[in-house]
Amino acid sequence: MMKIGIIDTGADVTHKRLSSHRISGITVLKDETGSIGFVADRFADQKGHGTGVASIVLQHVPEAELFIVKLEAAVGGVTEEMVEKGIRYLLEKTDVRMINISMGIKTNTPSFGLQQICSDAFYKGVVIVAAVHYLHNKLCYPAHFSTVIGVGQGVVDSKYKFRYLENKLADVLAKGGLQRVAYPGNQFRFSVGTSLATAHFTGILADAFNKGLWNDRENLLRWIKHNASADIISFTKHDMDISGLKKSGMSEITETEVVAALRPKCSGKAIAIFPFEEKEMKSILEFHHLLPYQLTLAIGYPRSLKIDNTVAMMEKLNIRHLFGQPEENDLSSFDTIVIGYFLDKLLDQNSYFGYTLIRNCVLKQKNFIVWDKYVYDLIWSVIKETGTEYRGEVFLTAFTAAHKEKLYSLMEYDRLTVPSICVVGTNSKQGKFTTQLVLRQILETNSYKVAHLSTEPQGIILGAEFAFPIGHQGTVETDIRDWNKSLRLLTQLMERKRQPDVIVTGSQGCIIPRHPMNDSNAAEMLSFVKAFYPDALVCAISPNDTIDFIMKTVEVIKAYVKCTVICFVLTPWEYHLKVNSLNQMHVYYKRLQDEEYLEKLNYYNERLPAPTFNIMDAKNHGRILELIQQTFSIN
Repeated sequence: MMKIGIIDTGADVTHKRLSSHRISGITVLKDETGSIGFVADRFADQKGHGTGVASIVLQHVPEAELFIVKLEAAVGGVTEEMVEKGIRYLLEKTDVRMINISMGIKTNTPSFGLQQICSDAFYKGVVIVAAVHYLHNKLCYPAHFSTVIGVGQGVVDSKYKFRYLENKLADVLAKGGLQRVAYPGNQFRFSVGTSLATAHFTGILADAFNKGLWNDRENLLRWIKHNASADIISFTKHDMDISGLKKSGMSEITETEVVAALRPKCSGKAIAIFPFEEKEMKSILEFHHLLPYQLTLAIGYPRSLKIDNTVAMMEKLNIRHLFGQPEENDLSSFDTIVIGYFLDKLLDQNSYFGYTLIRNCVLKQKNFIVWDKYVYDLIWSVIKETGTEYRGEVFLTAFTAAHKEKLYSLMEYDRLTVPSICVVGTNSKQGKFTTQLVLRQILETNSYKVAHLSTEPQGIILGAEFAFPIGHQGTVETDIRDWNKSLRLLTQLMERKRQPDVIVTGSQGCIIPRHPMNDSNAAEMLSFVKAFYPDALVCAISPNDTIDFIMKTVEVIKAYVKCTVICFVLTPWEYHLKVNSLNQMHVYYKRLQDEEYLEKLNYYNERLPAPTFNIMDAKNHGRILELIQQTFSIN
């Protein structure tokens, strides 16, 4: 027969509802000094709550043996550490198969220790059933851990009935309405709440186990789903779906599924890119050695805009390129095409060219990786229009509400043990993404394992674990107020999946506006850095920047994030403001001559509190590595 652990206020074993049953227990005692210890064979109930809970469980399984863990604090209330120690004692010192916790700690940031012990119980096969908060919109632990079944209060006409909730605030609704329960001193009291519902559900599960209806986690979930009643409602709103507040306590979402949703599946294959003139594609060409694909073809606009030295770069790298529609041989050379922001260019010939290219690729069952939502929608329109039985993948580099929900269903807040670096900047066109890739190369060349969270969409095919695309045509769909939690969980998933030595990311644009009237996205970039909360910064600067503006950028970040500056990196591109023929102000960039650039480097090195480097000069990479090692003590 099953042994059940009950963590509560104790139990009055002399009560007529309990006296004929097998009940033993201990007290977890926090004394006046805050020290926590165990008192053997003492668990009398002075408050009455635990006695009522135990009596309800025994209504369902009178043959069960109970082990009571009484939580008692000489000063203050019950803490997470006390609950953790109670669970640990049951796992290590008893052979309980289920644990009932008709209580919880109201918090938005549960302790790592409590989360870990609940996870240990889950993987050991011990089922924890815990009460959600009586207020439907408050988080309460351990009920809201994915490894615990959280029980809410429902309107139930029978103590044997329950409702299973999928992706809702509680996992289960059970009988929590007004009912008569045992109370110390052979008395009874009327009571109500999620505590009673939890005890009923524990009893229901224990009875089913004793009857051989389930014997492991998978069978348990199937049994719950099959035997749940759909007609139970909750006047206390415990069946509400409050998006992002909690994750499903009996989630079937796996880490593999979450990772697969955030990454393209078509890895290790041959790819083409279009249009190669865009800056995102240029970084792919420049760092093509980081691709997990073979880059076989680069396609440009038929009416090419500004291509700089891109063609010369591709010729040097022996990458085939063309400015027209690919012929049959070209189409057969790749199975995945990466498409950029070609709809941004309001030139009919180029737009129609992109449409025709998409159509031809759909007919040839090519996979697509895109980072423009409009292009993504266009591809699906073409698939529908052609009537093709399309069997490929159309992957949009994005962080959507659906991704967030999957992530929230898998993870809880945890502490990060890996140091992190964020590349920030004072302006645009400073090579912040290039800096991230070079930092990766510096570290990886020296045998460090790096996990990369990219805010540029092309990062997802250049070795980044995940992308969180902000900035131009950003595809982060979650509310900016959710970024703290979303980014923390993403980095936790990166740490778990990759087990890196360092995590690298970077913002886009500027952190603070140079001119307040031009503050288009600075708040978004600062929000990203605040949410990511890096341990250290690498700050990209421009030749025009004043020392005051650079330091103000760093100080604003430090007002929110406790971090250090490893170094500064200087772009050779100097920006200028120019008034066009329509009397509109716009920015153009001019590259400094080598002598001018060195002069600027010396200027900043003499005045800034950390060294300034040309990060593209490999001679500086050894010194940059030393600074990173000194910052994190990772020699």
